Amino acid sequence: MKPTKFLMCALAVGAVALVTSNVFAIQGKFTVSGTALSQNTKNSYDVVTKTKLTQKGLLTLLAQATGDTSITNKKTVLLYDPDAFNENAFGSNEGFSFYGVFYYSNSVAGLTPLDGVDGDGGYYSYIELDYANWLSREYEGFSDSGGMEFNGILAESRNKENATGNAILYIHSDGYAYDLPDGNFYYANDWDIPGGYQQYAFVMHGIIQYGGSSNSTTMSESANLSGSGDGLYDYNDLVVSGKATFKAKGPAPK
Repeated sequence: MKPTKFLMCALAVGAVALVTSNVFAIQGKFTVSGTALSQNTKNSYDVVTKTKLTQKGLLTLLAQATGDTSITNKKTVLLYDPDAFNENAFGSNEGFSFYGVFYYSNSVAGLTPLDGVDGDGGYYSYIELDYANWLSREYEGFSDSGGMEFNGILAESRNKENATGNAILYIHSDGYAYDLPDGNFYYANDWDIPGGYQQYAFVMHGIIQYGGSSNSTTMSESANLSGSGDGLYDYNDLVVSGKATFKAKGPAPK
């Protein structure tokens, strides 16, 4: 990450009184949809198969990554809190400092984070959404969407703010391959990651639009990422495109 650059740029846009960044900490549903293209063989010829990307498929990937089969055989909700400081990352030997935590929730596992610290103090994670949050002036996830396209544009009104920037969504079976290198969109099938070639992975890079609003009683946050990338499913290469959506609403802080 490049926190010094980010803070300098945040100061450059002016000292703005941000209505929507006041103690936001709402968990909201996170969903993915789109298409995946894969190469197969039919009658001795290579053919392309088109498959829908669904929330069920996303949960299946996470079940394979984490080893928790309850993610797919129970009614599971994937949750994201963009304003939560990631205590697991900060408390690990690496001492990473960033915001954004993903969870899944069902009747078996309860509310379970999709990252953590292992017995040796090392950080691991199975899903990250990386972008520079121009509303809270914080980094979400790891770099480095900011290392590739840093700029964001911001629209404000009295009780509402919206921003547009660039982001990377990364879901993967190797919990230690969490930090995408600068400019590398093909990391899903990279042999050089810490654990070697991954069995399951999904990378989507593109435009993210996010915002927040608040009044005396309620506040809300949302994010929409549209993009494309690559992936692996049981070691088979994928070319993917689609959308990721986050929505949250809750009581305003007192």
